[in-house]
Amino acid sequence: MVNPMKSMILRSALTFLFCLTAGLTTADDAPAEGGKVSYHKQIRRLFQVHCQGCHQPAKPSGKYVMTDFATLAVGGESEEKAIVPGKPDESYLVSLITPENGEASMPKGKKPLSPVEIELVRNWIAQGATDDTPPSTRKPINKDNPPVYSLPPVIASLDFSPDGKLLAVAGFHEVLLHNADGSGLVDRLIGLSERIESVRFSPDGKRLAVTGGQPGRVGEVQVWDVEKRELTLSHSVTYDTVYGASWSPDGKLISFGCSDNTVRAINSETGEQVMYQGAHSDWVRDTAFTVDGSHVLSVARDMTVKLTEVATNRFIDNVTSITPNALKGGVNAVVRHPERDEIVVGGADGVPKIYRVFRITARKIGDDSNLVRNLNPMTGRVFGVAVSPNAKRIAAVSALDGKGELTVYSYEFDTALPADLKAISAKRRQDRNTAEQQKLDAYRTKDIKQIAQVKTDSTALYTVAFHPNNSIVAAAGSDGLIRLIETETGKTSREFAAAPVTAESPSVQGTRFASMKWDDPGVINKETLPQGSAVVELTSQIASVSLGSPFEYSQLLISGKLNTGNSVDVTRQMSVSVSAPVVAVSDTGFVRPLKNGEATIRCETGGKSIEIPVTVAGFGEPFESDFIRDVNPVLSRVGCNQGTCHGSANGKNGFKLSLRGYDPIFDVRTLTDDLASRRTNIASPDDSLMLLKATGSVPHVGSLVFDSGEPYYEIVRNWIAGGAKLDLTANRVASIDILPKNPVIQQIGAKQQIRIVATFADGKTRDVTREAFIVSGNTDTAEVDRWSLMTAMRRGESPILARYEGAYASTTLTVMGDRTGFVWKQPETWTEIDNLVARKWERMKIEPSEICTDAEFLRRVYLDLTGLPPTSDDVKAFLADNRDMRAKRAEVVDKLIGSPDFVEYWTNKWADLLQVNGKFLGPEGAKSFRDWIRAEVDANTPYDEFVRKVITADGSNKENPAASYYKILRDPEDIMENTTHLFLAVRFNCNKCHDHPFERWTQDQYYETAAYFARVGLKADPASGNRKIGGTAVEGAKPFYEIVFEKPAGDVTHIRTNQVAVPTFPYESTFAIQEGSNRRQQLAAWITAPDNQYFARSYVNRLWGYLLGVGIMEPIDDIRAGNPPTNPELLAYLTDEFIQNKFNVRHIVQLICKSRSYQLSIATNKWNEDDSQNYSHATTRRLPAEVLFDAIHRVTGSTTKIPGVPEGTRAAAIPDSGIGLTDGFLANLGRPVRESACECERSADIQLGPIMALIGGPTVGSAIADPGNAIAKLVNEVKDDRALINEVFLRVLNRPATDAEIDATIASINEIDADHVKLQGLLAERETFWTVEKPKLEKTRADSIAQADADLKTYEAKIAPQVAEAEAKRQAGIAAAQADLTAYDSAKPKHASDYLTKNIGKVEWHPLEAETLAAVKGVTLQPQADQSIIAAGKADQGDYTLTFRTSLKGITGFRIEAVPVPGRKGNGPGIPENGNFVVTEFEVQAAPSSKPAELKKVTLQNAKADFLQAGFNIALAIDGNAGNQNAWAIANAGGVVHWATFETAQAVSFDEETLIKIVIHQNHTAKEHLLAGFRISATTSPGPIGLSLPESLRAIALTNPDQRSEDQKTTLLTWFDKSDGTLTAKQQALAAANAPLPVDPGVTKLKELIAFVSQPISEDERLLRLRNDVDFSAKQQQDKRLTMAQDITWALINNPAFLFNH
Repeated sequence: MVNPMKSMILRSALTFLFCLTAGLTTADDAPAEGGKVSYHKQIRRLFQVHCQGCHQPAKPSGKYVMTDFATLAVGGESEEKAIVPGKPDESYLVSLITPENGEASMPKGKKPLSPVEIELVRNWIAQGATDDTPPSTRKPINKDNPPVYSLPPVIASLDFSPDGKLLAVAGFHEVLLHNADGSGLVDRLIGLSERIESVRFSPDGKRLAVTGGQPGRVGEVQVWDVEKRELTLSHSVTYDTVYGASWSPDGKLISFGCSDNTVRAINSETGEQVMYQGAHSDWVRDTAFTVDGSHVLSVARDMTVKLTEVATNRFIDNVTSITPNALKGGVNAVVRHPERDEIVVGGADGVPKIYRVFRITARKIGDDSNLVRNLNPMTGRVFGVAVSPNAKRIAAVSALDGKGELTVYSYEFDTALPADLKAISAKRRQDRNTAEQQKLDAYRTKDIKQIAQVKTDSTALYTVAFHPNNSIVAAAGSDGLIRLIETETGKTSREFAAAPVTAESPSVQGTRFASMKWDDPGVINKETLPQGSAVVELTSQIASVSLGSPFEYSQLLISGKLNTGNSVDVTRQMSVSVSAPVVAVSDTGFVRPLKNGEATIRCETGGKSIEIPVTVAGFGEPFESDFIRDVNPVLSRVGCNQGTCHGSANGKNGFKLSLRGYDPIFDVRTLTDDLASRRTNIASPDDSLMLLKATGSVPHVGSLVFDSGEPYYEIVRNWIAGGAKLDLTANRVASIDILPKNPVIQQIGAKQQIRIVATFADGKTRDVTREAFIVSGNTDTAEVDRWSLMTAMRRGESPILARYEGAYASTTLTVMGDRTGFVWKQPETWTEIDNLVARKWERMKIEPSEICTDAEFLRRVYLDLTGLPPTSDDVKAFLADNRDMRAKRAEVVDKLIGSPDFVEYWTNKWADLLQVNGKFLGPEGAKSFRDWIRAEVDANTPYDEFVRKVITADGSNKENPAASYYKILRDPEDIMENTTHLFLAVRFNCNKCHDHPFERWTQDQYYETAAYFARVGLKADPASGNRKIGGTAVEGAKPFYEIVFEKPAGDVTHIRTNQVAVPTFPYESTFAIQEGSNRRQQLAAWITAPDNQYFARSYVNRLWGYLLGVGIMEPIDDIRAGNPPTNPELLAYLTDEFIQNKFNVRHIVQLICKSRSYQLSIATNKWNEDDSQNYSHATTRRLPAEVLFDAIHRVTGSTTKIPGVPEGTRAAAIPDSGIGLTDGFLANLGRPVRESACECERSADIQLGPIMALIGGPTVGSAIADPGNAIAKLVNEVKDDRALINEVFLRVLNRPATDAEIDATIASINEIDADHVKLQGLLAERETFWTVEKPKLEKTRADSIAQADADLKTYEAKIAPQVAEAEAKRQAGIAAAQADLTAYDSAKPKHASDYLTKNIGKVEWHPLEAETLAAVKGVTLQPQADQSIIAAGKADQGDYTLTFRTSLKGITGFRIEAVPVPGRKGNGPGIPENGNFVVTEFEVQAAPSSKPAELKKVTLQNAKADFLQAGFNIALAIDGNAGNQNAWAIANAGGVVHWATFETAQAVSFDEETLIKIVIHQNHTAKEHLLAGFRISATTSPGPIGLSLPESLRAIALTNPDQRSEDQKTTLLTWFDKSDGTLTAKQQALAAANAPLPVDPGVTKLKELIAFVSQPISEDERLLRLRNDVDFSAKQQQDKRLTMAQDITWALINNPAFLFNH
């Protein structure tokens, strides 16, 4: 029984929580009276927000649609009833949304619904689950209540009636019929479709076809009786608007394109679908019938024009072939010539084109042979094309940035293709020579004549139509006006509005703004002051509040000074009152305007108060939302233009915005011009798709981002209502300020409000806290919420980065935590460094560690400065020195800095950073470059001078090795990225494709800075002779030496604007430069200027990081706003010292090493054990690879032996990163490969592999065992065992051994003798045993051999008659097999043709273009123009890994073609000379394009192959076992194409582009059995897919057998010879018949027996092992002390005390 009191409490709690649940109820959406749950007001909105994005017609996940009430209760593929009215516990939907253990099945991948929301759904179902949507909410638009336009509608389509009397115009919810001369509106054809995409009169003019629909919901084809003005057909189709209506010549069919990538045709009377084709991979935008109506042409955003046969629904051809770059961007429009099968198309490349429909040359991948003419380019994207009824004129309209262009061309030229050009056209572009291509290009632009051109600065143009009299053309677009233009002159004869307009009045606007619903989180948990504290004073970060429009606001920020001296944020603890109702103030301190006026805000807490004056203006005045100032920040804040949504590289579902709104021009084009303003409806702003999606009114995968009536909604709506314009002169954000500066939170769990204020170019400021993005750089320390409120998580510091519209600001938040009992004790300080570090300790309440011991200091400073440990003598001398500690330590620092070991070590650091690598420079070049660096380090060249020498280097890198910098980095953009990263610690690579997403750097600055390197030239130095470096089949070899010079000309082109980038520094610095200096000299002067804010600062930070183990900014080569210095004052001091001392690097190193901070111990205390960034204790660091190698050889005294350099060379002195050890010691332990300037190239991780290589590897073993090393000498020289042990400790760990360590070592020596005696006894026993046993075994062997020989001879005589009879049968079989093969071979052409006919199929394959290619070492994959991939090089086995991005939807299968490789021995398709290969597994993974981390394996099935090697099974290629040895191979069938197809178990499809990863596993034990040439294709055709044919054979199949060329016949028969299973079987039958008779099993068995008994007697394994053990033990016995010393050395080297610098 339910407790009534508990139920009452639950209902009360739910009611309270319900009022707090954001997005469910508002003042206008309150629950119905009497506790009745409303579907319309509550449940519908909840489903819109959480569910409908994935359960809509366009994306019916689980086959469940929630956008239609009728399907809501039914359920999906589970067949469980989703909603059972009155029974929530039996409703499957409830079980899915109810969490178990904190997780729910739905919403998938998101947080579960709140308990309040779940209870709301349950109550609605329990109450009957009724739809209470009032009829009044469904806006009735009909003849009696026509659409009302606040602005003229965007016109997407228009068409003249064949009799020339009417002009049909696409409107909103209607088609407007005008008199053709523009004299008046005749009628309004009002239907259900909100958006009209196309209007087309039937050939007889009696009917009008209309396509459109409701965006994101449903498409519709309407047919109207023109005379009666009646709708005769309404055909609903797909889940979005449909496009491009076209009538068949007989008027019986209507074709149209759909957003589900299909082209369809229906019966114009009944609506019955008669044609369906899904060959396109993106939205189909327009269609046209051929002259006889047998075929439909369709154009789409996938850049193709396709031809479909109506009767069979069969995809016939790509009219534009499948060349990706034939049309740059989507194709928007197509129109057919009135009398012949030629079409005019227009699209995103701005070039109208004429194509013939049917081929006159054989189809080849990569051709564009149907192209007839390229017309003159137009401005922007072509949206509409038309051909005059008399076929003499072509008209096209285009749009760009709100402007339009109409061009009329002559169509009076011969389109026949001469025979010589036909032959050229039949070739692929890459197969034509220059003269042939020029000849073809000349033909395709021949006789092009422009008749008229009209440019419209006030409107984009989207549609065009010819009047039947041919003399007038109508054009219209974004301004809703129709222009009638004379065809021959371009003169506008009339201009009129498409629809009546009723503008929205300012009073209506004011009412909307006054009633806006502002969102606020509220204060859930009331905050309190620290225990025992009280507020003694209040201060406000805001002196006054001034709000100038209904959309401005202000975030209060009130601090309270406590009696403890600390300050805390008390904003949410205030009691607030306002003297007049001009603003509302929430309990979080958010101030929003209510009406014009002035007032005072009074804030009070703890008996203290503060008053803030407030002024509000702007209400009642017209507000004009600006895209840059107002709309873009909204799109950024709600995530529309983020990298995970429409700001991703490929956008989402065909809708792309610039990342974080960096390019407003692109964005406004997308929102307006794209798809003829599909997303912005200026005539009815509330019906704009960008608002319907954002509010969830139309299903949206991104769910609800803002709601109607909210400020963000009103801002965007106001912009659309104002015409959706872009004002490039709008004041942009100049800077932002983050408040408070460097805040401190005293308690864990306490909060701090952050406020962001933007300053615009005109000097005005505005609070943008809610639109700005605040990021915590250390979420372990502090987290930040959507409202810029930070919460302390644990003690520490967290950088805070704020960004808003390309402006950035940062500060550091400190969380103090519980420091009860801490008492600051001023530590001893030696230098200004110590003073600055101590100040930070004091502020953070940190007690530093004690100073390190002398032994620890000596080892640390030697390793840091020279990369070598001190010698035993160094240690003993230093420890024996009783002078002042500080003085003797400073003396060591001075001695080491500048020493040869110092120079060698620091040279190696710069060799890493400058990428001294023989791969780029050759061995001699690498050595000379390193020698040059060493000379500069040895001379202590000032850092600025050193950098200038590198950047300005000219001449041959043989004579001036510094010029090697440009031999390594050859591209201006690569050089710029490397230079800014290396010398400024700025990462410019992130702003190449867009403005930097997190920093101040813009895309413009990327190209402007790269322009300084645009004139770097390289030419061969004659000194190279014939010597070359590198080179692959893709990239040619480079001269061994090259001359770097400054070219007289050269520029960098901006990838976005396609304009030359003018060299411009990204920020200012002061420098002097000689007149006439080249670009690099200018850049070098700017970079090395003393006041360059990054140059000196970046290098002193690098030096600090090298010596202290952690940088003041970390990573040490990454200066950015989000990575502020942990001690700004320290960084500034070191920077100033560096500059004042003329960039003397050694001076800074001395300052750091002589500071007490550098010399602290690694041992921590209670008050600094959690400190990792304030240098209160030393940081342990694993020795770098080269240091470790050199240290091992230093402590053992052994001589290094590195291949390629003289014996004794230090690892730090190796000139070329290509030189390494055979055991991989240096590489395994993280030596950088020198292919990047990033410090991240060097690894200091502790991983199992490197450690095992160290412990058990030959590097350590050889150094210790070297008979001439120092360990052996010590054993001879030091006679006392205890002293010897101590000496080893001094050498290896650089400290004396303790007594306990010495005692333990000596004890281990005594065990050696006893072990040796025991081994000798065991050996003697085994020797005695073997002396007796071996002769017995030898006699048994001889007897067995004699008996086996006799048995064999007897058996062979017995079977002789049977062998003769079998041979006679064999000869008869050979004759029969030969006759059978001859008969089949004579009919081979017919068999081959029959095979083609059987397998041609209807599957349309789309070759995929690889984005990345990776192969096993030794092989390079090279993409070809025909989308095939050629493998250069060879390897025994391994994988090919490729990634592709495709817009194909619903991928049902994949094909891999193994293609011949002309020029390769054997002709491929495999690497071996016989052309064979073995694919052991074909693996496919797929994911949404923007989510590569979500790649998941695609299950494949129904594997088929055209040919298989005997014993192989293609099904094994998809069984998940990459080690299979018999999946797909083609032995004896090389030199021709082979292919395999695989169906997907489920169609692969995502809302955005699909990322596909394919791994071709080739792990056969036979060497080099890899693919040499292959091509990957995908299909969306419905299954079963079958085998079908590759393009090369398909073209032959489509040619009548008696019309095939000799080349085609040869190609077919060559393939058939090697691929036909029947032919192969007959050939194999003949080979089998010719096979010699099998050897009799009895003979075989007896011969095997003879071989077995003839094997010699092996020595006893146990005896051999004991002999080796005794020998080794004897050697140890010879010198037990050496064994002891070597064992100690080995153990100490593998100890953390040696492996780490501490």
